[in-house]
Amino acid sequence: MFETVSVIGGDLRQLTIASLLKAEGYHVFLYGFDKDIRLDALESEPDKDFVMSADIIILPVPVTFDGVTINSPYSLSPMTVEEFIYGVNPSAIVFGGQIQPNLQKALEDNSIAYRDYLKREELAIRNAVPTAEGAIEIAISETPITVHRSKSLVLGYGKIGKILSRDLCGMGAQTYVEARKYADLAMIEGHGCTPLPLGELKNHIDEFDIIFNTVPALILDDEMLSRVKKDALIIDLASKPGGVDFEAAKAYGVKVIWALSLPGKTAPSTSGAIIKDTVMNIINELGV
Repeated sequence: MFETVSVIGGDLRQLTIASLLKAEGYHVFLYGFDKDIRLDALESEPDKDFVMSADIIILPVPVTFDGVTINSPYSLSPMTVEEFIYGVNPSAIVFGGQIQPNLQKALEDNSIAYRDYLKREELAIRNAVPTAEGAIEIAISETPITVHRSKSLVLGYGKIGKILSRDLCGMGAQTYVEARKYADLAMIEGHGCTPLPLGELKNHIDEFDIIFNTVPALILDDEMLSRVKKDALIIDLASKPGGVDFEAAKAYGVKVIWALSLPGKTAPSTSGAIIKDTVMNIINELGV
C-alpha cells in the first residue's frame, strides 16, 4: 500500500489533487508552486530528494510543453525532464496527462512504471461536462445574442457532443447535431435535437449563429467556411490539429475560438477531482 505522493508542476488542478489526497491521509509532497500562488493548508516542498522519493508521482497536463521542463506555470525554477527521469524513485508509479512519446521511451528505458490518465475512458466522459459548460460560457460572452433561441450546430456526437447538445437543448437553443452514423442520427433525434447528416452539412452550414466543433479532423475546410455566415461564431473544442482551417476562416472574416483544455481553465477544482479519482481507479486496479 502506498503512503507518499508527490504532485509536481501543473496548475490549479494539481493543487486540488494534492488537497484531496492530503485530506484522505496521504503524505503529500508538492513541488513547483513557489510563484504567484496561494497554497493555504498545502506546503510546497523545496527538497527535490523528498519529492522524488514518493511512492506515487503525479505530473500535470500536459507533462511538458517544450520537452525540456515539467509544465510548471507557478514555478520560478521548473524541474527539468532530465532531472525527473534520473532522480525519480525507480519503484514509483508515475502518472501524467498527455505523456509525449520521447518521455514514454525515457521512462521505459529506465524501467519506471507509468500511466497516462488522459487515456482513461472515465476521465474523458467526466471531463465532457466542464468542457461543454466552458464552451457555452464562451458562446455567451463572445456573441451579441442569447444562446436561447440561437440556431446552434454541434459537429460530432462523441462524449463532448452528447453532453454539449443536451445542454444547448436545455437552454432553449435550436440545436442541430452533425453525425455520420445512422444510429447516432436516430439518437440525436430521440434526445430532442435535430440530426444533420455529414453529407448535408454544406447545404445548411450558412444557417447557424454558433458552431461548436468536437471533431479532431478538418471538417470546416475552405469550401465549408466560405458558406458560413460572416457574423457566426465558431468554437473549436477539438484537440490538435483542430477541425477548422484557421487561415481560411481569417480570410473570410469568420471568428474562430480554439478552446483547448477547457476543464482546467473553467473548472479546475472539478477537473482536478476527476484526475485524482482516475488516478485512484488505476491504483486500485493495479492493487498498489
